[in-house]
Amino acid sequence: MSFFNNSSQDEQEKSANKTIFGIICVTVLFFILVQQKDSPLAASLILIPEAIRDLQLWRIVSSLLVNLSGWNLFFEMFALYIFGTIITPRLGGMKILSLYLCSGIAGNLLWLAIHLNHAGSYVFGCSGAVYGIIMASAMMVPEMQMYLLFIPFPVKLRTMAVVFMLLDLFLAGATPFAMLDVGGFIGGYLFMRFFLRREVQWDPLDSLLKRKPSVRQTPYEFKPRKPSGDEPAIDRNEVDRILDKLSRTGINSLTPEEVAVLEKVREQMNRNK
Repeated sequence: MSFFNNSSQDEQEKSANKTIFGIICVTVLFFILVQQKDSPLAASLILIPEAIRDLQLWRIVSSLLVNLSGWNLFFEMFALYIFGTIITPRLGGMKILSLYLCSGIAGNLLWLAIHLNHAGSYVFGCSGAVYGIIMASAMMVPEMQMYLLFIPFPVKLRTMAVVFMLLDLFLAGATPFAMLDVGGFIGGYLFMRFFLRREVQWDPLDSLLKRKPSVRQTPYEFKPRKPSGDEPAIDRNEVDRILDKLSRTGINSLTPEEVAVLEKVREQMNRNK
């Protein structure tokens, strides 16, 4: 299925999955290391406005490694795995890592902008980074449906992202961690729009501003070439239909005939390089 991009999709997916697994392992390792009471390691990593004013800028990134609640860590790493593996077939390891870090940093910067002059305040955790991954998955495969805990019916990814964002905005006054999530959503959105624009299938601002969608309505673009000899022509509408089905329900939903059509597309694209 390498017609998605110029490199092997299998290699990209393996690289991205390894990156996600690496993030989970490192985060769990630091969770174990900072469990000691009054841990000096945790004190040197968490985000504190006074420390930032003293130019301890590494805390903007290092605070992503600090998690003190086992349940909170479990749900964040579970969400990272679930939503991260949705988009790994189309992103490599470096893009996944960059998206994760940019989203986490955006969440921390938004929190800092609000609490920079609040003495004694601090924050930590990777929720902003994880929420950036959720936003990216919603922008890449918005029509994909998933089941949430306690909700007996499937919810589209784009609907889920909007609900999570509104919930965090509602809770912003009650918990400082909600601002990390909001900042992570913003960071994930900006990363997708600036660096992965070709992968965007849904822009939340289009719905918010009620403007005409500015992104492609089919996940991949295919320009058929004129067939040569006895080679049969490929129906563009049929390709669009199959790709739309692929983006909504996954590769396992395709029939052998539909897979064969996509393989022909891949062969044509390789010959056109």
